[in-house]
Amino acid sequence: MSKVWILAAAMLIVTACGSPAEDSAAGEGTQAVENAMEQEAPAKRDVSNETLVGLDPEIQTYIDRVAEAKAGVTSDDAASQMTLIEAYMAFGDYMTYESPVSPRQGKYHRALIEYRHALELDPDNEKAQIEIAQIEDIYRSMNRPIPGEG
Repeated sequence: MSKVWILAAAMLIVTACGSPAEDSAAGEGTQAVENAMEQEAPAKRDVSNETLVGLDPEIQTYIDRVAEAKAGVTSDDAASQMTLIEAYMAFGDYMTYESPVSPRQGKYHRALIEYRHALELDPDNEKAQIEIAQIEDIYRSMNRPIPGEG
């Protein structure tokens, strides 16, 4: 087993220590193209209900739950608003932790949308704040733009 780790470490070092001339010549043009593609990718992502349900039919349950909760909301009824917040949070949690939709297909993008809806209704919702921060940190760690930010 230790031989595997030594081999992996050696490969990492060799890969990281490529020729500086190669890196700068080949890397400049390629890096610019890759950066442009990364910047465009999130804008092309379709996180619509129809697309997501096509990828994961279980999502329809959460869409229906949100729609039903929205229909029952009245401005003076805190219980109906809490039901809607819970529906948004359940949808966000499902997308984040259970849905088989891949991140490239909009898994976290849609979760962000749902958590942000919940936060709009309840700005003090600590769980929504934590989930949003976690997803945004993932985007930042990958050097990707955060969906919904200018």
